[in-house]
Amino acid sequence: MRLSGVSLVYGSRGRFPRRGGNPVEALRDIDATVGIGEFVTIVGPSGCGKSTLLRLVAGFAFPTGGQVAVSGVPVTGPGPDRGVVFQQPRLFPWLSVRRNVEFGPRMAGMPAVRRRERAAELLELVGLSDSAGRRPYELSGGMQQRAAIARALAPDPAILLMDEPFAALDALTRERLQEEIRGIWQTTGKTVLFVTHSVDEAVYLGTRILVLSRRPGRLVLDQASDLPLASDPHTHPAFTSVRETIAAAVRRSASDEEVT
Repeated sequence: MRLSGVSLVYGSRGRFPRRGGNPVEALRDIDATVGIGEFVTIVGPSGCGKSTLLRLVAGFAFPTGGQVAVSGVPVTGPGPDRGVVFQQPRLFPWLSVRRNVEFGPRMAGMPAVRRRERAAELLELVGLSDSAGRRPYELSGGMQQRAAIARALAPDPAILLMDEPFAALDALTRERLQEEIRGIWQTTGKTVLFVTHSVDEAVYLGTRILVLSRRPGRLVLDQASDLPLASDPHTHPAFTSVRETIAAAVRRSASDEEVT
């Protein structure tokens, strides 16, 4: 995907009208390229536009300046090439876990037998094979997010967009799901764009880490990470160094200092 001079002003050009308020500049001149198979994390101060940037890539909103393109094609709306996992699972409570996972393929016209096979494959991948017939409200928060990840993967998107998917979970569940999404990424080879408030999470998961400044969000650091994928990055000597680089960039971005 390619972000070329992407800017967004709420209340500008008749878009995102704000009652009784002046236009608000959310993002300014974001330039970034995400390659096939990368796991890119986005971190920055609260309100810097991380989730807004993800919404632009998803096609849920549109920039007031610049362009978002996937595979060279401008994004004009949501599409099956991009799967989204939200902070809250947003599963259909009246459907079983399996039918939730089947929903996207069913809307795309996939035959019933293949839908069930696809759902079974993904539920095994996320460790929910034994819960396929249960309703979402019968699952724990972590299990619901696993189901949401499986549902996002079901149409076989090229890109997985994740908007702070583990933020509402307890620490132990969050750590476990971080390990699992890392394994899923390695297994599927998907391109992942992952928004987080946690520097540790950004460094642990990302092959690249993007740091945004405080509003208006600008890209102030694009840091590649060469931490090994075959082992726990936390145990690697370079983890602390990378973490300190990102944490320092976030601190400077929060105070609106330029990162060089």
